[in-house]
Amino acid sequence: MKSENPKRCSLVFSFAEELCPDGALGAPEPDFLKWANKVFFADLGTAYDLYAFDGLSQEERGAWRLCHDAIEATSNFLELYRENPQLFQKVASRLSFLPCLMSWHPDAERFNRHLYEFSRLGEQSMYCELGHNAKHLLRQPWPVRYAYAIIATIDLTLDTYDEMLPLWAETHGYGVRHPVSSDEIEAALARLRCTEEKKEEIRQENKGAYRILPKWTKGLGKINQPITKESVLDYWRIGKKMILEEIPNFHERSEWKDYHGRHYKDGAKPGALQHAIFKDILAALKTIAGVNRMGSKKT
Repeated sequence: MKSENPKRCSLVFSFAEELCPDGALGAPEPDFLKWANKVFFADLGTAYDLYAFDGLSQEERGAWRLCHDAIEATSNFLELYRENPQLFQKVASRLSFLPCLMSWHPDAERFNRHLYEFSRLGEQSMYCELGHNAKHLLRQPWPVRYAYAIIATIDLTLDTYDEMLPLWAETHGYGVRHPVSSDEIEAALARLRCTEEKKEEIRQENKGAYRILPKWTKGLGKINQPITKESVLDYWRIGKKMILEEIPNFHERSEWKDYHGRHYKDGAKPGALQHAIFKDILAALKTIAGVNRMGSKKT
């Protein structure tokens, strides 16, 4: 027996569906993630159809393929947040970027703010200290920028090559230049997917290239990571060697021009200028390490 009030099934789009909170894209679902899942599916379908459509130019199809892959990756990243928020947080805290979720959905801004705060983005990264500072690294004074560069170079070297350094020293020696052969460069270029023009550009950039184990890495394994008030002087001493080996006349660079106008006991000689700069770099390293903060014991 048929129901007296059968469910209406329209053959076209219906007003009731568009009005429903869980309906079409014209009525955003209050739950942003629930809405996003539907839109990801729709956008992925659109992007797939267009990068597979041979009526478009290769450049346009490539752009749609790029969009498809980016949307898919963002969708998967959000799925990690939903299914395993603790793992998501652990991963994000080591990064400096989260995928962008710009959308016309009215709740997108609030959700992005929540996601950013929950992620603890960058808290475990090398530059986490700057994450709580209103000034970006590139707007910091030059002694601070040099200090962070010292920390980054030392930590990245140890984290990446620590156990290899003594072995390389036995084989290559400290400070010895070992030319990179043209055959090695060509072999590397053969593995690259780029135009001949780009390959030629790379060839020119690598003319006269050589490998070297810097002298400042000698004894690097004795340093205690991360930088603290106990290890700050070790970072500073190695940093001085690093700078003087790679940029012997660093005090002549434009970033230090203001130091040339200062009054020094022995005049504005290279040694006096470098000493003044290194003194300010040490102060910056101490601040980063927490030595100069209120309540910390100064060394």
